[in-house]
Amino acid sequence: MLPSQPLLHAAVFALAVLQALASDTFIAAVYEHAVILPDATDEPVSPDDALALMNKNMDVLEGAIKEAAQQGAHIIVTPEDGIYGWRFTREAIYPYLEDIPDPAVDWIPCTDPTRFAPAPVQERLSCMARNNSIYVVANIGDKKPCNSSDPSCPSDGRYQYNTNVVFDPQGKLVARYHKYNLFRRETQFNYPKEPEAVTFETPFGKFGIFTCFDILFREPALALVSELQVDTVLFPTAWMNVLPFLTAIEFHSAWAMGMGVNLLSANTHNTSLAMTGSGLFTPEGPVAYHYDSETEEGRLLLAELSAHPRLSSSY
Repeated sequence: MLPSQPLLHAAVFALAVLQALASDTFIAAVYEHAVILPDATDEPVSPDDALALMNKNMDVLEGAIKEAAQQGAHIIVTPEDGIYGWRFTREAIYPYLEDIPDPAVDWIPCTDPTRFAPAPVQERLSCMARNNSIYVVANIGDKKPCNSSDPSCPSDGRYQYNTNVVFDPQGKLVARYHKYNLFRRETQFNYPKEPEAVTFETPFGKFGIFTCFDILFREPALALVSELQVDTVLFPTAWMNVLPFLTAIEFHSAWAMGMGVNLLSANTHNTSLAMTGSGLFTPEGPVAYHYDSETEEGRLLLAELSAHPRLSSSY
């Protein structure tokens, strides 16, 4: 008699945990994604049209996730804006947002999609993680209602956040991070009232997460490293190589070396905006990186990293 699907997933996850525990290393992946962008408009599109665009991008990301899992990756990071792109006003981005709950609710959207408000993007990301037995890191948009009793509540009655989510190999939501340091063009989003220091434990180390522009500020970047002692930082980004000494590869590699942690950097890819440069960076330097200002193709990178870089003999 064949095992049921839930039991099979549990067995695969348990095996992956045991394999990870048996080693002080893990295989990490990042995917630099050439994002399919929406048409520029000040008016909101229909929810169906918004989901159709996001599914086109998730089709590409799902292919990268499957390939990474087949090559033994334990975790994959995808870019900031990788599911819906940019070119948004505050009103125009609203159909692309979902209500993302606190991970404390212990939720697997893939197996329980109707527990909260409709969340087809979270459901699909959860299923990508579950079906491939891999941690999946993605950047999406969160919406939270508010009212006049909150003096900071925007006039449209909602907060909108640039948000990273992490699903574990069972498809459970294990981390949610709201970007705190917004780039000056991100007027479609709000920043949280307090910076969030988001961490989660894995069989292969303690992970922290933040987004793009956050890396230049003490909160949350330095706090994760110096106070919470994470081993690896997950870094979805949409990085433009336009400033001297702030090009993606050199800056992100130097940051990982200076902080003494692994940095898994996944950039969007758009040559017209000088967006490229992803990598798997360690305190000892880059293990794998990609920079391509000529073509419009995405790129998957994988490498084996130390799970606890501060404990390595060469640190």
